[in-house]
Amino acid sequence: MSTGSVKRVGFGHQRRAFSLLELVLNIVILSMLAAIAVPRFSSAAQAAEAKSMAMTLTRVRNAIEHYYAEHSRYPGYNAGTGAPNGEWFVDQLTKYSDASGNVNATLVYPFIYGPYLRAPFPTNPLNDLNTVLVRAAKSGLFTPNVTGWKAVLSTGHFTANNTRAEIDGLGIADGDFDSMEGMVVPSF
Repeated sequence: MSTGSVKRVGFGHQRRAFSLLELVLNIVILSMLAAIAVPRFSSAAQAAEAKSMAMTLTRVRNAIEHYYAEHSRYPGYNAGTGAPNGEWFVDQLTKYSDASGNVNATLVYPFIYGPYLRAPFPTNPLNDLNTVLVRAAKSGLFTPNVTGWKAVLSTGHFTANNTRAEIDGLGIADGDFDSMEGMVVPSF
């Protein structure tokens, strides 16, 4: 004796299977909920990325100004040659320095200044790089996403080394570098 999709399970209880129509309706409803929820999560992730970028920029810019207050020049100049150097920029902010800008990993005289940031140097959340490309003046050219950050040593300006669209997408205003975007970097 067949009862269709209804099966008798002992003690008078009945169990019914889902029909194909019910399954399709559930899948459609779950798809609609996912379509609403996913953009909200991606907006939250982008907002977190923007906040992380803004906080990192503020922290590094404050460290640069602190270095300037103690050395009367911005970090990034090789103390021996006077040439702009990204590695010196990072070291002068993350290690102890003397009045001339020479660096040392430990606090011993005459290395009594700094460190201004805790090592390692912060990573750019847009391209996951923590290196710095420096130029002595704004006339130097920068290529986006080759390094994590870029700095102009004559002005102390520091920003992310990303395209204008990537930075605008985060809502971070940084118009000083508009004219330098997308240009080829000449070798030193």
